[in-house]
Amino acid sequence: MPHRLARLTLLFGTLVVGAAQAQTTVLEGEVPEDGGAFFTVPFTVARGTVELAVRHDDLSSANILDWGLIDARGTFRGWGGGNGEQAVIGRLAASRSYLPGTLPTGQWQVLVGKAQLASRPARYRVEIEARSSPTLSAQDRASYTAAAPLEATARWYAGDLHVHSLESGDARPGLDEIATFTRARGLDFVAVSDHNTSSHYDFISPTQARHPKVLLVPSVEFTTYAGHLNAFGASEFVPFWLGRDGVTLTSALQAFDQQGAIATINHPTLDLGSFCIGCAWQQPVYPSLMRAIEIGVGGWDETGALFDESAIAYWEALADQGVHLTAVGGSDDHRAGVGLNQTQSPIGSPTTLLYATELSVAGLTRALREGRAVVKLRGPDDPFVSLSSLTPLPRAGDTLVGTSAQVLAHVTGGEGATLEWVENGVVVDEVQVTSDPFTHERTFTVPDGRSGRLRAALRIGASPRTVTSHLWLAPDSPPGPPITAAKPSAKGCQGCTSADATLVALLSLLVLTRRRA
Repeated sequence: MPHRLARLTLLFGTLVVGAAQAQTTVLEGEVPEDGGAFFTVPFTVARGTVELAVRHDDLSSANILDWGLIDARGTFRGWGGGNGEQAVIGRLAASRSYLPGTLPTGQWQVLVGKAQLASRPARYRVEIEARSSPTLSAQDRASYTAAAPLEATARWYAGDLHVHSLESGDARPGLDEIATFTRARGLDFVAVSDHNTSSHYDFISPTQARHPKVLLVPSVEFTTYAGHLNAFGASEFVPFWLGRDGVTLTSALQAFDQQGAIATINHPTLDLGSFCIGCAWQQPVYPSLMRAIEIGVGGWDETGALFDESAIAYWEALADQGVHLTAVGGSDDHRAGVGLNQTQSPIGSPTTLLYATELSVAGLTRALREGRAVVKLRGPDDPFVSLSSLTPLPRAGDTLVGTSAQVLAHVTGGEGATLEWVENGVVVDEVQVTSDPFTHERTFTVPDGRSGRLRAALRIGASPRTVTSHLWLAPDSPPGPPITAAKPSAKGCQGCTSADATLVALLSLLVLTRRRA
């Protein structure tokens, strides 16, 4: 692969494995000013190398560099991002975020991301140790294989679409701990969505066999410096180095779509500047390749109260442009619910419910694609509301085909709450929930040639608690232009909540250890 190489200096050593001991190469250089957000540092692996250890340093308290490896065959071998420890790759094992396997001889690349360059000229240092004998023990890894359905019942399944394991450098728990905590909260599934790597896929099938009551969904958080997205159900690596080697956001989304994965815009209005690099969505939106959006950004009691309403407004503004996105929520848990501070949300806060015909990856992705999702913003104990059409109309994905429908809201666990009907982005009716269960009907109409959307929400006091996805209505396929509310349309990160001094102080404990939520 052609690469624009960083200017570097070989300080000592050559990467040749001796008969008795390893040798170390140290490379230092300046970070190139041009060439986009990524650059590479080349090094050579000689015959006889059975394990590599790579240490890296951005040599600055102001600059932040991210790190990964590509082998001599051009194969991705892992992305530690901001991992503080060295990366180790052997034939039968690898350190977290990295992939074991044969170490081909020839020119490898340290892939470096320019996360933040506040002090210039920026420099880096890389130490590469080639070993003739391994130091890591063999690991219990296996190629991911989709599990058979854990349940074959059509119902609402509860889970979390955004959770990190230790294969993300800023996270702690293993998959067994994640599965155990997920089940303890009464959830049915959890999406393991580590940052820009595929190493976690190797652990899902072995862990799934030990936890038959909770579905582990392979996913990845595709982390860019201008926005993050989840690919729910992805189980094959997709390059993330935008602007290099022909990689674009469109090509990545197409690759996820070909896997059958659901691309979700994560925490779209989480604008914390350098405290959370790239967390707010500043990338383009591609309606044909993006299927969902995270409106529940951490649990309501932790961070959702700060960001959920702006995320919901952004979602509605996109809908005004005719963009159909299923509403989901994700805790962004990095600790399996253990040792959290006041700004960190446990798995299940918020909870996403998906109406699926079975508890399987295929069943859940189908539900997301069809818009059959409800978000409980605080957690699994929140009240529940779902929508159904009493009018027998054909349904295509999230859209009823017709000009008029009688829609039923069915509420459970919500006595004392307020049911809101939200039509085309505007609250058009508020109803007190006076019993459990509780139902309420609304007639929903659109004129010929137009499309409209309806959703329901439950509020307790002034706080939103539960939000349904949109149920669209259109007489034609494809739908005509949407009926829009009298408010600005979404563009970029319009509506982002910016970090003021109070918010920065509140989140400082979180972002110091999780700079890439």
